[in-house]
Amino acid sequence: MRAPGSVIVGIDIGTTNLKVVAARPGGHVEVVVRRSMVVDHPEPGASEFNLDALDANLVSALAELASALDAKGIAPGSIAGIGVASIGESFVGLDAEGRRLTPCPTWFDRRASNTRPGWGMDAARWFDITGMVDDDIYTVHRLAWWRNRDRAEWARVRTWLMVADYVTFRLAGRQVASPSLAARSGLADRQTGDWSQAILDAAGLDRGALPLLQPSASIAGGLTPEAARATGLLAGTPVVNAGHDHPCAGLGCGLVVPGRIMDSTGTSEALKTVAPRPLSHAEVGGGRYDCYPHVVPGHFLLSGHIPSSGGMIDWLLRFLSGPRPTPEIAALLWQSAEAAPPGSGGIRVSPFLAGTGAPWNDRERRADISFVDAQSSPGAVLRAGVEALAGWLSVNLSEFETITGCSPGTLTLTGGAAARNPLINAIKGAMIERNFTRPDVQEAAGLGAALVAGLAVEIFATGEEAARLPDVQWHDVPFDPALAATYGEIRPSIHAHLQGHASSCAARSLPERASIVRRAELRE
Repeated sequence: MRAPGSVIVGIDIGTTNLKVVAARPGGHVEVVVRRSMVVDHPEPGASEFNLDALDANLVSALAELASALDAKGIAPGSIAGIGVASIGESFVGLDAEGRRLTPCPTWFDRRASNTRPGWGMDAARWFDITGMVDDDIYTVHRLAWWRNRDRAEWARVRTWLMVADYVTFRLAGRQVASPSLAARSGLADRQTGDWSQAILDAAGLDRGALPLLQPSASIAGGLTPEAARATGLLAGTPVVNAGHDHPCAGLGCGLVVPGRIMDSTGTSEALKTVAPRPLSHAEVGGGRYDCYPHVVPGHFLLSGHIPSSGGMIDWLLRFLSGPRPTPEIAALLWQSAEAAPPGSGGIRVSPFLAGTGAPWNDRERRADISFVDAQSSPGAVLRAGVEALAGWLSVNLSEFETITGCSPGTLTLTGGAAARNPLINAIKGAMIERNFTRPDVQEAAGLGAALVAGLAVEIFATGEEAARLPDVQWHDVPFDPALAATYGEIRPSIHAHLQGHASSCAARSLPERASIVRRAELRE
């Protein structure tokens, strides 16, 4: 067991940024280093992570981390372990020498389609194996697309790795996977903790082309001499494939036992809670929510998400700002949104730039702005977008409470700028009539990846111990009962618009108004 004064490092490869976090076991963050992710768009519908840029940024970020720690008097030998987390679904193919052969499509790349219906496997069977909502996003479907696109290159690939698998390989020289991230491939059996032979056979894939699937919080190997020379860290430092970024963020905010619910907001938004076992297709309302391995051994994560939450707010700010958006214009829009009345003068928004997410899981539905009139202000439109996202949270919180039987009075709130926006939090809290508590955590997913490394090297005996985070401050965000009472009257019409039934419910309570439909996709 390492000394309590050790430092643990987490690497979080996200959609927008690469983050490297050095933290103490109690949750105090010593250093954060960030680099931008580079996304290429080689053809319509294509979005690919630029792994040349990731390789270079990974090395420079770790070298900067080592330098920053040295400036604080923290030697490389104090680093007990390095955990690696990443976005899901994306993959890259390597040849026999470990060289990249294929691009790395992002999770929002739109070129693949759902191949499961052609396997002779129904959606319930798929869910009970994988724990994944029946969708086209998963690696297994992307691999089918790639095989059909370039069979010659397909034949040269010896191993398929997801992004955290790839970075772990770059650092430790071993090709290993972790259960939480493997679940996002659609190729893993959550019951056995191994690759699913039934799905491999149905999809025509070879188990030998996949990395070793280790238990959660396992050491992949030591930092290679080459990686150590490039970064200034010590060769042999344990490297851990920490897994999927969403459950890592949960651990970084103390989410390890059933009964707590967390709302995590970034480009997308996810509602999460811990399940004591892998819930079945029927138990999650007919496969409406993912239920897959947590990054803490023996735990499972129940999760529902909307692809465009912070992304929807950013789009609205750009759309409403005119041709030259500036921070000053954005500040004026937020002031106008705060001044607008609850209900936004009857304006309703469907915040679905890239599909609905849970619980409807309609990938094809797109955003709209409806019921505007000559008195509608840009601020009211922005507020209506926030109210729509709060309504989405309300719908899914109700579903979670039905599934789990738990109804906590306070939700954990985490994420980027949206999680710290006072108006967004006030509207959300009033819409769901719950308080929030927000941990003062820099980069929750990166901290969570570091904590997984701490579990692997036995700084912590259990996930519960890792999640105590005694050095983290928490901030309470109470809801306003008066505002909640107002939203209690408005909420049904917001829910109806989200569900696509505005004409049958919301419109009846509103005067005749124009309806403008803005069909847009999330552009990176």
